[in-house]
Amino acid sequence: MAEKINPTIIWKKHEFEDEIGYDKFKKSKTWEGNFYFVVGSDPQLGYIWPPKDREATDWQEELDRCIETVEKINALTPRPQFLVICGDMVNAMPTEQDKLNELQVNDFKRVFSKLHPSISLVCLCGNHDIGNTPDEKSIKKYREEFGQDFYSFWCGGIRFLVINSQFYKEHDAEKIAKQQEQWLEDQLIKYKGQRIIIFQHIPWFLDDINEDDQYFNIKKELRIEMIEKLFDAGVSHIFYGHCHKNNTGFYKNLEMITTNAIGNPLGDEPPGLRIVRVYKDNITHTYYPFEKFPCSVNI
Repeated sequence: MAEKINPTIIWKKHEFEDEIGYDKFKKSKTWEGNFYFVVGSDPQLGYIWPPKDREATDWQEELDRCIETVEKINALTPRPQFLVICGDMVNAMPTEQDKLNELQVNDFKRVFSKLHPSISLVCLCGNHDIGNTPDEKSIKKYREEFGQDFYSFWCGGIRFLVINSQFYKEHDAEKIAKQQEQWLEDQLIKYKGQRIIIFQHIPWFLDDINEDDQYFNIKKELRIEMIEKLFDAGVSHIFYGHCHKNNTGFYKNLEMITTNAIGNPLGDEPPGLRIVRVYKDNITHTYYPFEKFPCSVNI
C-alpha cells in the first residue's frame, strides 16, 4: 500500500473561515480587480461507465486526466486564484469500500499536491466522498482527509460558500445537517446584498425549478424553498458537479452551472475544465476540453 499522504502539505484544512490564500485577492473582502478561478468536477478515481475489463485497483485512466488537470492549470498565465473540485474526488465510498477509498484518496492527493503553491485547492464533498447516506462516521472520515464539508471564504470581494449538498438529499447525520443549516442561514443573513457564489455537488435542479424529482436533482419541495432563500440573499451563481456533463440553468437571474466530469464524462463533450472570469459587475464562464484548454487567460 502506498504511503499515506498528509493533507496538510497539500492545502490548508478548511476548519476555519477566511484563510484560503496567498495574494491580495485571497482573503480580500473588497474588490481588488478582475480575477479568475477554475472549476473541475468528478475526477472520481475508480469510476468508468460503461465498465471496462480492468482490476478493481486500476484507475489509471482517470488518474491520467487528473495529472493533465494539474499540468494544464500550472501552465496558465496569469495563474488562477484557486481550483475548485465540485465533489466526487473518488468513486469508492468510505463506509462501503474503505480500503479502495483509502487508495483512491491517497492517489488524488498525490496528484493534486503538484498544483502550484500559489493556487489554492478548494475541495467539496460529493455523494461518493461521504456515501449516499452519510452518517457522522463517514463525515468524520471525510473531514480527516479533506477538511470541513461546509465552509466559506473571501476572494476578491466575493463571499464563497461551500455546501454539503448530501444533507439535502439523504443522510443519517441530523446533528451535523442542522449545524450546516444554521451556518448557512447565518451566512445568508450576514452577507445579504454582497456578491455571493456557492459551490455544491448535487444540483438543485437541471432545467426547471418545477421539474420532477430524480437522481440528479434535489426534491422539489425543498429545492423551491432553498432556491428562493438563496435568490433573496443575493446569490448570483451556483456551481455544481454530479451530472458528468455540462449544463446551465436559471432561476430568475440566479445562474446555475454544472461542469462536466474530469474522470469520465457521460455526455457528448470530452473531459475538461471551466474557467470563470470575475469582473466588477459581471461573471463569465467557459468550458474547455483538455485539448482546447488555453495557456493564458485574458482578464
